Amino acid sequence: MSDDAGEISQAELAEYCRTQAAILAGHLDQRSSELTDLLEEIEQDTADARATLSESPERPDTDAEAAVENIEAKQERAQAKQEEIDEYRTLAEGYTDLAEQLAEGSGDLETVLEFEIDTDAPTYFDAETTILGVATGEDKQ
Repeated sequence: MSDDAGEISQAELAEYCRTQAAILAGHLDQRSSELTDLLEEIEQDTADARATLSESPERPDTDAEAAVENIEAKQERAQAKQEEIDEYRTLAEGYTDLAEQLAEGSGDLETVLEFEIDTDAPTYFDAETTILGVATGEDKQ
């Protein structure tokens, strides 16, 4: 993205934004699957804990208390995972909106850079490169 490469067209920027949104959608699918698995674990652990407690309701043992603590820890992880999913979804929607804006002839490279700065976009990508990462030399490749 140097001056030697010339100007980047709005169509190219729109395609870049659509690609970034698609990459984020893949991350969303993976994280959603992980959350589903975790919620299933919580459900099973809760059922197991209820069964244990119903066997001896007058005196919960330390195993039951440990199980409850384990369930609570998993619930906290699930909440954090849901918040992460929401952040990825918001960023993907932002890239999609930006792609539409660029496709309609509004916006430019500076618009994309400002968006990536405002959203701290490079932190949401693994090995993929963002325009901001290239511009600042902080891409993760």
